[in-house]
Amino acid sequence: MPEQEGRPGFFGPPLPTPRVHVFIPSSFGTETGSLLERTVRAGVLARALAVFRVEKAVIFHEDPKRPDPNARFLKTIIDYMNTAPYLRKELFPIRPELRYVGVLPPLNIPTHPESKSIPVGGIELREGLVMRRGEGYYVEAGLERPLRLRSPRRPMSRVHLLIRRKKGGLSFRVVSRTKSPYFLGTSVEIREGTLDRLMEGYDLRIGASRIGELVTDGWSKLEGSLRNAKQNVCVVFGSYRRGLREIAEVQGLKLEQLFDIVMNFIPDQGVRTVRTEEAVYAVLSILNLIVSKRSS
Repeated sequence: MPEQEGRPGFFGPPLPTPRVHVFIPSSFGTETGSLLERTVRAGVLARALAVFRVEKAVIFHEDPKRPDPNARFLKTIIDYMNTAPYLRKELFPIRPELRYVGVLPPLNIPTHPESKSIPVGGIELREGLVMRRGEGYYVEAGLERPLRLRSPRRPMSRVHLLIRRKKGGLSFRVVSRTKSPYFLGTSVEIREGTLDRLMEGYDLRIGASRIGELVTDGWSKLEGSLRNAKQNVCVVFGSYRRGLREIAEVQGLKLEQLFDIVMNFIPDQGVRTVRTEEAVYAVLSILNLIVSKRSS
């Protein structure tokens, strides 16, 4: 266990094992008529991904031959929310799709600190932006002043830092996002192609669908599969327009061959249609329960 985990006040939730990646259809939210509601729903989705420590979200096109431009909007909103608040003005210039970001809820993930200062003895994870001043390289990390780097880095690149304050001042080191044991926010990718290609390399492929096996009946299979997974796991959601079976058919695929498990995670649902962001909360809460039990 990293030594920082035992420090009072240190907020660094570990990434789950295995890591669960979430696949979201590019049409997410487009059934709503207004930019405001699309923004709000994207915010709810981003919160769900953060609550359950999802390292990566993949936005895919239901019909690869007809890419949905909404994918770019969705990625922009989730990226905006995962960016440290003190870096947003620098990294996200004013543009139409950001008109309603003021209604978005804060994520409060580890790299979103609550203060510009770190108490003596404290340790924090922060996101920083590299800047060059004269011959020196610095990182803007939301503190009273930028931190000076010992070696050059590409200006305007983003880094993650583990910072500690001692009586003599601040010390820090750059943390590799891919190697960090801590959850540092959700990265988002837009991927082109059919689902069978996009899911290559995953140890376990789960489809969340109303027509799947009830989670109450398939619990042992789900639990055993997650416990045996050594690499990343992916869970795929359908859209308002199309369920997973319809998406598979559009892509010329068969649902049963596409996934290792197709499961209904909300037995006897009380509404006609469960929204994607609601399904994400329901599914990830169950997967998190099993994964956390495995890690204990």
